[in-house]
Amino acid sequence: MKKIILFADTGIDDSIALTYALKNPEVDLIGVVSGYGNIDREKAYRNVEYLLELADRTDIPVIAGATRPLSGEEPVFFPEIHGIEGLGPINPPIPEERYANRTNFSKLFHLIKNNGNEVTIVNVGRCTSLAIAHYLSPEVMEDVKETYLMGGAFMEPGNATEVAEANFFGDPIAANYVCQNVANLTIVPLDVTRDALLTPQVVNLIDTRSDSPLEEIIKPILDFYYEYYQQQNPGILGTPQHDLAALMAALDIDGLYEYKKREVKVEYKGKFTDGESIADFRPGASNCFGPKCTRIALKINQNVFVSNVLEILTNHR
Repeated sequence: MKKIILFADTGIDDSIALTYALKNPEVDLIGVVSGYGNIDREKAYRNVEYLLELADRTDIPVIAGATRPLSGEEPVFFPEIHGIEGLGPINPPIPEERYANRTNFSKLFHLIKNNGNEVTIVNVGRCTSLAIAHYLSPEVMEDVKETYLMGGAFMEPGNATEVAEANFFGDPIAANYVCQNVANLTIVPLDVTRDALLTPQVVNLIDTRSDSPLEEIIKPILDFYYEYYQQQNPGILGTPQHDLAALMAALDIDGLYEYKKREVKVEYKGKFTDGESIADFRPGASNCFGPKCTRIALKINQNVFVSNVLEILTNHR
């Protein structure tokens, strides 16, 4: 069983990743860090608390993350993708104002120290909170066993700009810092997450087997998500589960991904290329070694992905 701390900006795909983590017997979710991204930090925090209440898992600590990128600029949110509250048509009955003015990174550091060398971090939102944690206490963060990022687009176009994926574009300074400085790093980029699709048929099957309040919101929020993606990409077969794909990478599921190792940089000074993820995949380039070497997922087995998601989201844990 893996001890995981999830860093999220709790919109729709984050919520599916969180639901999967709560239902997977191989995951010991020991904490969630909620920061700005798809929505503001207070809503993201509120959404985590709401989902944990639905799952009857309020024992899991929630940590308030960053409110804006390291540049200090005001973040841009995406209600057309995730809904005003971040959960599509769902309006959690908890006021977001309850979570204003919270800072508790010390709780994060205690979690890591109390589980020394056993913690896996999975970051599925902006990289800001993770970078701040490394800035504040590099000694403690050295005790993290491994880190997984959902971010970047290497041989695919971006989704925030022509070249940049949204998480890296949202704070390219933090993304570059993490990619250049965090050891034992794996990146799960758009190159694979675009193909991590759940079709309406699969979603309906999950819904027919739902037996808890947490599972009952899967279909309405993914139906909302699918409507957006149909507008953006007519003919798409389902909704890409970007964040779930990154979480699943941390579980070493046999046959799910193929990887290459490269040094990764993220552009943060470009006039047109902010957030672009850069690695050398030219002919003749080979796997790297050393502290700046990052493992990058570049191929996904869709059958393995779907069958595993079905198995976990339809179990009765």
